[in-house]
Amino acid sequence: MRSRTGYIEMIVCGLLWGSIGVLVKEIDVSAPVTVFFRLSFGAASVVAVWALRGRLSELRIPRDRGLVLMAGLTLAVHWVVFFEAYKRLPVATTILIVYVGPVLIAAAAPAVLGERLERGTLYALALSVVGIALIAVPSSGSGDGWGYLAAAAAALTFAVLVLTLKRVSPEVPVPAIVAWQLGIAAVAVSPFLIGAGGREIVRAAPTLLTLGVVHTGLAGILYVGALQIIKAQHASILVYLEPVTAVLWAWGVLGERPGLATVAGGALIIAAGLMIVIPGLRALPPASMPEPVHARAEGAT
Repeated sequence: MRSRTGYIEMIVCGLLWGSIGVLVKEIDVSAPVTVFFRLSFGAASVVAVWALRGRLSELRIPRDRGLVLMAGLTLAVHWVVFFEAYKRLPVATTILIVYVGPVLIAAAAPAVLGERLERGTLYALALSVVGIALIAVPSSGSGDGWGYLAAAAAALTFAVLVLTLKRVSPEVPVPAIVAWQLGIAAVAVSPFLIGAGGREIVRAAPTLLTLGVVHTGLAGILYVGALQIIKAQHASILVYLEPVTAVLWAWGVLGERPGLATVAGGALIIAAGLMIVIPGLRALPPASMPEPVHARAEGAT
């Protein structure tokens, strides 16, 4: 049954992460400072929950410490360049470039992870790329060279991050990976706190807590746990659900009604996700039921 929940966990992450844009619009805090508190509160929430459960020993990294360190540093770079691209380019242009990252993941998975690239993945990737183009191209525009470079770096670092996390041994507990990854990334972006306005941070504290605890700590546990179960190329497709849910959140909360092209693009991405999830669930072995106690007793007599 644990195997079957991996796809569901990835979908839940897409639903949660799609609401980040709605939350960020409500706060008057710079992007790097927002990233720092998101990382810090996320790491602290994981540590606090495991401390309350009396299971802090599960936050130790028994092996692959170098990979976890690399994941933390890559995450820090990814979010900084991602937000920098948002500042310099139209949002749609940024999304269009950054979401080349899942294509890079699927392309590199056979060489880096030894995964056989499935024909269904190629079809689903094609649908997803067309879908993201339909969502982003109509509202994309011009920007400066540094913005395009930052967006390209965000796409590359996203692919590196997912592939690195996938390489971490299943023997390393998921909460340990998340807590250390977020903590390392928070330290890496902490210099951006210099000169930050304390009053704005206090006013934004509830939203920053939500972003940290729910969208980073909780979602991080779900995402890394799912990555340990499902193939990286499958995860690369399901990541495309995030911009679709972002459109739905913006429509429901902010009243930003999507156009026909956006709806068509979202439908293609959802179809691509179903192409991955349904065969993936069918390919998993059914959960075995434990033999009744009385049957074992009769067999022993």
